Amino acid sequence: MFPTLFQLATKSAVQGIHNEKIPFDFKLDTESSTTVFRELLEMDPKNIDKLKTYKNQLSTLKKLDLRKCKIDEDGVLNLKNFNLNSLEFGDLNHLKTEFPDPMNILRIEIVSLLKRAANPNTQRMMVHLGFSGREQFISGWEEKVSKLLPSLQSFKIISKVISERCQFSKFCNSFPNLLVLDISHTKFLPTLKGIKNLENLQKLVMHNVPIEDIDGYKELSELNNLKVLDFSGEVNPNNVIGLIPVIEILLTNEIRMENLEFLDCSMTSVEEHQLREFVEQHPKLKTVVAVCTKCEHSYIPIINLLNFLSADSTLNSLEYALTNDRDDLSKKCMTIIIRKLDALYENFHDSEINGFLNALCNVLRESKNEMNKFLAILCFGKSNFFETERFYTSFSMEIPGIVELIFKSWESLKGSKFEIPTVPWALSIFNRIVRFLRIGRILQDRLLNFIMEKTVALASVLPQHYYMGTSILSEANRFMSLDQYTSMFNNTEVIKGLFELAHLSIKTDPISYQLIMEIVVSYLNQASENTLKYLVSNCQAVEKCFEQVMIISRFPRSVQKNLSQIVSRLM
Repeated sequence: MFPTLFQLATKSAVQGIHNEKIPFDFKLDTESSTTVFRELLEMDPKNIDKLKTYKNQLSTLKKLDLRKCKIDEDGVLNLKNFNLNSLEFGDLNHLKTEFPDPMNILRIEIVSLLKRAANPNTQRMMVHLGFSGREQFISGWEEKVSKLLPSLQSFKIISKVISERCQFSKFCNSFPNLLVLDISHTKFLPTLKGIKNLENLQKLVMHNVPIEDIDGYKELSELNNLKVLDFSGEVNPNNVIGLIPVIEILLTNEIRMENLEFLDCSMTSVEEHQLREFVEQHPKLKTVVAVCTKCEHSYIPIINLLNFLSADSTLNSLEYALTNDRDDLSKKCMTIIIRKLDALYENFHDSEINGFLNALCNVLRESKNEMNKFLAILCFGKSNFFETERFYTSFSMEIPGIVELIFKSWESLKGSKFEIPTVPWALSIFNRIVRFLRIGRILQDRLLNFIMEKTVALASVLPQHYYMGTSILSEANRFMSLDQYTSMFNNTEVIKGLFELAHLSIKTDPISYQLIMEIVVSYLNQASENTLKYLVSNCQAVEKCFEQVMIISRFPRSVQKNLSQIVSRLM
């Protein structure tokens, strides 16, 4: 669950390259160039332009995943500088003008685009090609692409319209050497007829692909090398599961795949007795994903069933969802973990709880999905387990790392739709930890300082957060140890933050303002001369105090007294 030294070093280097703070004037090996550029694109898809700037440094690049990038014509031409064996494009609709289909203005001339993107080495060695946009290709593209890229073994062609009965068969005839095929989200596919021509096919992914003809699955039984089959469904915009009864269809038509080892039937219509019968008919089947089905709490001892029956199966389901970019599944897994840690935590051993904690932290640390990060923070802030004595005693060593990771994750959500909704849950976590001080426990100095500093940052986002943030600061100040309280006298970061929060809250939340000023007074009365000089020189403390003088004339005298004491200490 924890990042390797190579991963940490890569992230640091990528951040420097992204911010243009470190010189990138050295050539990377194949593994490093692939990893570095993948991280650059995950950080910001607009970094696709750096492929032009650093084409010499990244010349050993072999794999490119451009699914989230909007590549222009120059970017397409620049791909010729690399000898690629794997290439995935995102949406290409915007290039229809540059690569027009002379017969249909709504289609793109994909063959011409690939010729201009792939140098002779790439054409000869490419084994994986992917298209995930909604663009439609010229008629007859299949045969031309198969001749252009004769080594293709893996093809991802998703979100396309295949409405003609012979169109899919034509595709299969053109790429007989495929080992992997992903046709997820294909629209209006009438049948899988022709798939028997993919004699070597080992993995078929058809996520959210309803077949119109129930007899259209029959040729699956002729795929003797098929080991992995994914015909999972998906949640539609109305949040209703698209229930495709594929297993029932396969059983009814006596369709069997003798070498099948892995099946994903998540979010489909399947009864437990049907799944058991299917498993019995496929003796080599080892793993079945049954999340969001009527089998999500079932147990079939002879297979590894990914569902929500146990802690391990739930965590394995989440890992599968994250690894395969199944955002709908990962969201469901996260909500189940929240529920388990909220109401069912007494049923789990510490080792199982530790597994949940590691999974949540891994989501915060590694997931690129903003919803998943939000749900992980929500879990820490909402689930009842994180208010229990057991959490603070059994997992005390993990708490500082969790708190820092939560705040760092919130920072990564800035600018997204989850930035504001995350704040109260992050503050709730801080509040839970500070309340732990009431029973005479002592927090580590580093953790307490971090909470004090970052509570100010979170509470300053919007006025409705001022009071909650102030309450946390007041509680922490009240129950911290004498040594910790003394150290706060000269903690310039905390005092600076308190000044800023007071200045923000004075007009909209007088109660919060008064509480903050009481804390500031208690610190400044004991602060050193160096601390006072720092506040005057670097925090505009005196200026802010004088601005506040003009506002607090209508406030209680106790508030005015606090401000006058602060001014006298700073002058």
